[in-house]
Amino acid sequence: MIRKFPRLILLLFRLRFLRSAEFVLGDLMEEFNTGTRSRRWLWRQTFSMIWPRAKRSHAAYPDRRNNMYLTSFWNDLRYSARTLRKNPAFTAVAVLAIALGIGLNTGIFSVLNGIALRPLPVPGSNRIVSVYQFISGLGSRNVYQSESYFSWQEYENYRDSNHVFSGLLAYQPFVSATLGGDRPQELKGQLASCNYFDVLNSPPALGRAFAKSDCASMEAGSVVVLSNDVWRNKFGGDPAIIGRRVILNHQPFTVIGVAPAGFQGTEPFAAAFWAPLAVQPLLSHGQNLAKENTFWLALLGRAKPGISMDQVRADLAVIAGRIDQPTPPRKTSIQIQTATLLSMPEERSAVGAVGTVLLPAVGMVLLIACANVANLLLARAAGRRKEIAIRLSVGATRGRLIRQLLTESLLIALLGGVLGSLIAAWSFGGILQLVIAQAPGESVALSVNVRPDLRVLGFSLALSLVTGIVFGLAPALQASRPDLNTALKDSGTAGGTQAGTGGFLRHTLVGAQVAVCMVLLIAAGLLLRGLYVAQTIDPGFRMQNIASVSFDLQSQGYDDRRAALFQRDLLQRLAGLPGVDSVAHAGEIPLSGNLRGNSFTLPGQPGDHTADYNAVSPEYFSLLRIPIVRGRNFTENETQTDAPVAILSESTARALWPSQNPVGKVIRWGRERSLEVIGIARDAQVAHLTQPTETYVYLTAGPQEQMFLKLLVHGSDGFGSMAKGIRATIHTLDPDFVADVTRLEDNLESSRAPSRLVAILAGSLGALGMLLACIGVYGVVSYAVSRRVREIGIRMTLGADAREVKRLILRQAMWPVVIGALVGIAGCAAVSQILKSMLFGISPHDPLAFVVVPLVLLSVALLASYVPARRATKVDPMVALRYE
Repeated sequence: MIRKFPRLILLLFRLRFLRSAEFVLGDLMEEFNTGTRSRRWLWRQTFSMIWPRAKRSHAAYPDRRNNMYLTSFWNDLRYSARTLRKNPAFTAVAVLAIALGIGLNTGIFSVLNGIALRPLPVPGSNRIVSVYQFISGLGSRNVYQSESYFSWQEYENYRDSNHVFSGLLAYQPFVSATLGGDRPQELKGQLASCNYFDVLNSPPALGRAFAKSDCASMEAGSVVVLSNDVWRNKFGGDPAIIGRRVILNHQPFTVIGVAPAGFQGTEPFAAAFWAPLAVQPLLSHGQNLAKENTFWLALLGRAKPGISMDQVRADLAVIAGRIDQPTPPRKTSIQIQTATLLSMPEERSAVGAVGTVLLPAVGMVLLIACANVANLLLARAAGRRKEIAIRLSVGATRGRLIRQLLTESLLIALLGGVLGSLIAAWSFGGILQLVIAQAPGESVALSVNVRPDLRVLGFSLALSLVTGIVFGLAPALQASRPDLNTALKDSGTAGGTQAGTGGFLRHTLVGAQVAVCMVLLIAAGLLLRGLYVAQTIDPGFRMQNIASVSFDLQSQGYDDRRAALFQRDLLQRLAGLPGVDSVAHAGEIPLSGNLRGNSFTLPGQPGDHTADYNAVSPEYFSLLRIPIVRGRNFTENETQTDAPVAILSESTARALWPSQNPVGKVIRWGRERSLEVIGIARDAQVAHLTQPTETYVYLTAGPQEQMFLKLLVHGSDGFGSMAKGIRATIHTLDPDFVADVTRLEDNLESSRAPSRLVAILAGSLGALGMLLACIGVYGVVSYAVSRRVREIGIRMTLGADAREVKRLILRQAMWPVVIGALVGIAGCAAVSQILKSMLFGISPHDPLAFVVVPLVLLSVALLASYVPARRATKVDPMVALRYE
C-alpha cells in the first residue's frame, strides 16, 4: 500500500485539479522518490494543497508554474550532480571523451575565427566596413593582386559621393621595399591614403600620422610611418627616430611616426611600414598605377553612427550605377561586410574551402565521442531499469523522466565543454605557432589572434548543448520505456530477461563509430601514401648542390638598362667563383611557387591553349640536367637578341602534335608573337610537384626579361661556402642590395610542407578516432558479456566448448563493426576526390589505402572484442550459475 500511495494521490489530484495540481504534485513526488523526503513530509505537503482554505484559483498558477519549472530544473540539476558524483569512473570517462571532441572543434573554430571572423583590432571595429567590387562587361582590365580592387578614380568617387561613411580609406597591401643600411632588409608594407590612421582611429604612438600635405605630390609624400616591431628591432626603439631619414628602394624617406604596439595593419601579414599612396611611382620607379582602368586599391570605411549595412550597401550601389553609366555594358556589384584581417573575397573563399574540409573532419571525432558516451549511458540505464520502472509506476510521466535524463546528459556535455574549451585555449595558440613556423614562405609573418572571444565561447556553449542532446536523447528515450512488470519482478540479476534491451541501438552506435572512423583513417592513409610519394618522388631535374638567388631589381631602384648591366656582371662574377661550375638565368626558380602563364594558338586550328612558361638561358638545361630529347638548345645569340624560338616539354609536344615531329612547328604566343619550336625537353616537374605540368613552354631569357631574372648556381664546395661567396659578390656590386640565397632543395621541402601538415593532422584525427571507436567496441562487448555471464555458464555446463562460446561472442560483436566498415569505405570513396591535390599522383581510390586501412581497423576491433570474450570463458560455470 505504501508503494501505491503516490499513485493514488496523483489520481486524486487529476480528478480535483486537472491542470495546476498535477503539475505541482509531479515535482513533490519527484523529490519524494529521490529518497531525500519522508512520507510525513509528503502527507503535510499534500494536505496543505487539498485543504479548502489552501485552494487557489487557476489564474494564480501561471506565475507559480514558471517558478516551479525553475525549481524543477534546479532539482534535476542537483540530482544529476549527485548521481554523477556517486559514479566517478563513469563521469570521468564520459566528460573526457566529450572534452576531447569539443576541445578539437573549439580550437579549430578559434583559429578560423581569428583569421576570418574577428573584426580588425582597432577601436570601434564593429563599424569598420570592407568594400569590394565585382565588375562584368568591362573588356580588358589592368588588375593588381585582386580583381575585386578599385582604381584611384573609383576610390575618389566613392570617397566624395557617399553619405554613409565618416571616412573612407584606400590602401595597397603587400608592397615590397628594401630598407637600406649596414644590413639591408626587404620589408613588406602598405601604401595608404592620408586618412588611413584617422579612419582606423589608431594614431601613431610616436610622432604623427599623414597630413594632407603629404599626399599632395610624390616629392612631398616621401614620408613613412614605421611599425613598432621595425622601430624596436631595426632602430633599437630610439625615440629620436622621428625626423630621421631612412632609405627605401634607394629613395630617402623621412620617418614621421611609429605605429602603436600591436597594430599590424589591415591584412593578416603584419605590415612593416606605411607610406602615402602618392609615392607609389617613386617606390615602383616610374610605374604609375594611379591611372584609369588600373585596379589596385582595397577600401575600408567607417560607417556613421546609426547607419546599417543595408544602408551602406544601398548608398554604394547608387554610386556604382553612376560609374557604370558611361561605359555600358559594364555592371558593378558591391560586396561589403564588417572588416576582418581576411576580408578579400579570394582569401575568404580559400579559408572557407579549408574550413569546409577541416570542421567536418574534427566533427567526426566528436561524433565518435558522442556515440561512445551514448553507449555508456545505455549500459548505465540498463543497470537502473528497476529504479526507472518504480519511478514510472508511482506516477512520474515519461516526459518528466526524459527531462531528468537529458539534464544529466547536458551536465556531462557542459562539463566536457568547459574542460575542452580550456584545453583548446591553452594549447591551440602554441600549436598554431608551430604550424606557422613549419609552413613555407612568408606565412611565418602571419599574425593570428586565437584567444577566445564571445563568438568562440558561444560556439563552445552551443556545441556543448547540441552534443548533450545528441548523445543523451536516444538513451533517454530507450531507458524511459521499460516493461514495468518485468522490471519490477526482476531481482537485479545480470542474467535477467532484459539483457538484450537496447542491443540494437548499441550495435547501431558501434557501427556508426566504425563508419566515421573508417572515413578518417582511409583519408589519413591516402594522405600518408601521398606524403611518402612526395618524399621519394623524382621531380625530373637535379637539385643537389644548387643555390637559388632571388631578388627584385625593380623594388631596389633599377631601371631596364641598369638591370641588364647588373645581371651580366653578376653572372660573369659568379661563374668565376672557386668551386662554381655552372650558372644559369631563369625567370622563375623551379618549385618556388611563382608561376607564369599565357595563352597561345596553333596556326590553322581553332581554340586557345594555356601554358605555364619560363624564360631561361641556355645553361639552364645542363645545370638542372634536363636533357633536350629532340631538336636543340637555345644559343647565346638567340638569347641576346630575344629570338622568336621556344622549347616545349615532351608532354606538351605530344598533346599538340600527336604522332608528328614537333620540331619546326610554329605557335602563336599571345596575340602578336609567333614562335618556332626548336627543341623538346624531357618532362620535369618544375612548376607543380603535386601533378605533372601538361603544358610547359621555355622561352629565351632575352633583353625584355632582365628586370625579372633570377639565378641558379651549381658548385662542388658545398652550399655554405658557395652562399657566402654569392653574397660577397653581390655586396661588391651593390652594398645595399638584398638577395635571398637558398638551397634549391628547400623549394622541394616547401612543396611538400602543405601535404605533410595535412597528413599529420589527418593521421592524428584518424588515430584518435580509432582509439575512441575501439574503446566503444570494447565497452559494448564487455557490457554484453557481463549481462550474459549466467547464460555462458549454462552453455558451458551443458558441454559448450570455450572456443565455441568465443566464436559466438565475437560473431555477434563483429557484425556491426563489419557493416560500419563497409559504410565507411563507401563514404570515403565518395568524398576522396577532395584530397586529390594533396596526393602527389596517387589515385583518390588507391587500392593499398582502401585495403590495408580497413584490415588494420578490423584487426584492432577484433582484438578489442576478443579480450572480454576470452575473459568470459574463464569464468567457473558454478560461479556463473549463481551470478547476480
